[in-house]
Order: sequence, then structure tokens, then C-alpha cells
Amino acid sequence: MANRLRQIFWGLLIVILDFSFNGFDLLPDGVGYLIMAAGCYGLASLSPRFLTAQTLCLILAVLWLIHFAIDGSFAILFNFVRQVTSCAMIWQLLGGICEFALSKERPDLARRAENRRLAYVAIMAVTFLLTLAMEGSPDASPLAIVLVLSMLITLVMILHLIHRVKVELAIMNEGFGEDL
Repeated sequence: MANRLRQIFWGLLIVILDFSFNGFDLLPDGVGYLIMAAGCYGLASLSPRFLTAQTLCLILAVLWLIHFAIDGSFAILFNFVRQVTSCAMIWQLLGGICEFALSKERPDLARRAENRRLAYVAIMAVTFLLTLAMEGSPDASPLAIVLVLSMLITLVMILHLIHRVKVELAIMNEGFGEDL
């Protein structure tokens, strides 16, 4: 189980980080989504939410491939679909973590999962709406910086939560010989 959480952690980190060299993405998001899907698949017995998150990761991997062929006015709708799918995936992933934490009598970690998924969806929704409303506006720059920083902080908090669940629940329980 700890290995599955590790896959989710590293897959999400690959999706978050964007390193390019001469226009070539060194950490392709599609690979990150596939790694996350494998991790979620391995946790499906803990919560059906992980199975839903796995399906959404696979859809996001396909959408990542398709995005190279999208341009023009269709790109706005396509990006909206990607953002909604990403929100749904994070919602389900953190919902699965919440259920697992509650099953191990850790309401503190469950509450953190719930708060982080609410924050992620709220920031994504505000970002998308403001992008549409303020497209091309010079006043958008300061607000964009605040939203980007908010999203980065939220993503770091999600990664930290996944790490804590791995260390405090998965590794600890595996050490006691429980079959997780």
C-alpha cells in the first residue's frame, strides 16, 4: 500500500512540475497521470473513490495527448473539460484518502483531505472564471500571481498529506503485518 501511495505522490509531482528543454517537456503530464492511475488501481480495495480517480487519471492522460492537436476557440472549451476532469480526479483521490484515514481512526488526516479537496476545486473554479472574465486585461497580472501561488501552496499541501498518510498509516500498518 505504501508503494501505491508513493506512485500517487510521484505521479502528481510529475504533473505539477513542468520542465522543458527546447520545447520538449522533460516530465510529460501523461506519464504522471498513468503513474497515478496505477497507484489508485492498487488502492481500489480501500475505497471505490480510488477506482474512480484511476479512471479519471486515464482520461486525463488521453486528454493530455489530445491537447497537442487543439487550437483556436475550441481550446477554451477543451481546457474547461480538462480542468473539470482534474478537479473530479483530485476530489475522488482525496475522498479515498479521507475514507481510508477514517477507517484507521485518523479523523485529523480525513479532515485535512476534505479541506484540501475543497480548496483545490475552489481555486480551480476561481482561476477559470477569472481567466475568462479578465482575458487580456492588464489588471489580471497581480491576481494571476495570487492564484498561482494559492494553487502551488494547495498542491504542496496535497503532496504533504499523501506523504503523511503513506508514513503514518500505510507503512506503520504494514510494519504490524496487516494486509492492506
